[in-house]
Amino acid sequence: MLLPVSNSTYTTPAQLINIRCGPGAAVLPAEVTRIHMDFALRLKGGHMGARKFWKEYLPRLKYHNPSVPMIVNRHDQNQLPPTMTIYLRKPNSSTAASSEPLAQPSSSRTNLSKAQPPTADERVVHIDMTNKHSSHILEFFMAETRAVPLQPTNEEIAEMQSLETLRKNADVDRERVRQLRLEKKKEEDMLKRARAAGGMAEQEEA
Repeated sequence: MLLPVSNSTYTTPAQLINIRCGPGAAVLPAEVTRIHMDFALRLKGGHMGARKFWKEYLPRLKYHNPSVPMIVNRHDQNQLPPTMTIYLRKPNSSTAASSEPLAQPSSSRTNLSKAQPPTADERVVHIDMTNKHSSHILEFFMAETRAVPLQPTNEEIAEMQSLETLRKNADVDRERVRQLRLEKKKEEDMLKRARAAGGMAEQEEA
């Protein structure tokens, strides 16, 4: 699955807890065989919600469902509706056929990984994501897949609270440093003006 690229290869504790917890943290039922998203690189034409779903919720879904293929196909054709295709195993499908892994295409940003037709043992559900908010797309997704949301544990809640405290303290520290720099610059400017005024006075006396 092609996930949003971070500026750093190092995963911080805040990034890890953000992937584990929050909207989209859910376990998919065994009937869900694969997920496909198709949307444009640019936002015009109602593609913003699909992009935000990909960035905010899909990483959590993949984290908790690593065996479910999640293919993302992006392109430059904004006139096409952003669409999610959910592949579901039919109730009467044979276990042997369902257990055989299917070759899955890699995600693409050049329209090379279009949604494949379902197999004989699958049915598909399409979600039109045009002009839908990412949270509404998630609601449709949860309803169609019957995914089970995961609630954060007490340890995870404590970790999130600790990280939030650290973030707030860091904001306070940054603001204090900013104020100190402003004060220093103000003093330097006053000193420059004083020196300039002193130089002018010396010229007048001369």
